Amino acid sequence: MLQNAAVLREILDDQLEMVCRFHADGTILFANRAYASTMGQTPESMVGRSLWDFVLADDHGNVRADMARLTPEKTEVTIENRLDTPEGPRWTLWRNHALEFDDEGHLLVAQSTGIDITERRLLEERTSLLIEELNHRVKNTLMVVQAMAHQTFRGQDMPRDPVVKFNERLSALAAAHTALSNAAWAGAPIFDLVRQGTAICGQSGAVRLCGPDLVIPAAPTVPLVMVLHELATNALKYGALSVDEGCVDVIWRRIEDCRRLELQWREMGGPAVVVPTRKGFGSRLIVDAVERQMQGTAEVAYASDGLVCTISFPLGASA
Repeated sequence: MLQNAAVLREILDDQLEMVCRFHADGTILFANRAYASTMGQTPESMVGRSLWDFVLADDHGNVRADMARLTPEKTEVTIENRLDTPEGPRWTLWRNHALEFDDEGHLLVAQSTGIDITERRLLEERTSLLIEELNHRVKNTLMVVQAMAHQTFRGQDMPRDPVVKFNERLSALAAAHTALSNAAWAGAPIFDLVRQGTAICGQSGAVRLCGPDLVIPAAPTVPLVMVLHELATNALKYGALSVDEGCVDVIWRRIEDCRRLELQWREMGGPAVVVPTRKGFGSRLIVDAVERQMQGTAEVAYASDGLVCTISFPLGASA
């Protein structure tokens, strides 16, 4: 038995991960060499100490709250916290496993296995700062463009409608970037994007959304919002949303083994559809956005009972 215990101890001490077994109050029962050396201790000197001596004081509350989630029904919990090491605070990722409970379900003994994630956390913080700077620059650029437009059009003898439409497109572009920045430029939920693209329609309920909840990759996010904005603008001015009884269904689904998204804009209850004799800027923007920026396809059908626009584009591996 002693030989088996020595072999087990040797195995645990050879682990690169930190291992610590402790009572519910934090009294350490066992610490392997990796954990002890990180704290500038020996495994023997760690036994009997409190693990709270080694957790950064500012993290005590969060760690205690996470440990309280261990129950007989939920015996594992993952925690990220900082250790107060001789070299300064170090971020660690711990997988905590409950080993014993009393008859009333209170934790008695647990064991934690952890790794140092300081470099990862520093990278995340730097990335977050870069994203904040990018968001700031994008918003500033859009504000400059809007100011330039205001100065350019001010006092000019020209219709007001083009200026209003330009500002609305600029607002849609800003909303698309906001949706991206909220998700750290890793993509955005499709419901958020459709709502941003149709924000000009207000909250009347005339635009109905239907489709699975999924994340659209970053690349097609902005052009998708702009396409929806153009469709909404056209529907408000000429199509189904130009009358009180009209409505629009926005429906999407995965196709081709879930590798692509098909989204359909279907108008109903509006005035009789008139096929345009020429393509306006909005129509050209839709085709350009879908085909060139989203590597997709766009098809517009001028059905008698309402315009139908169907677009399809690749989702990528992360969607």
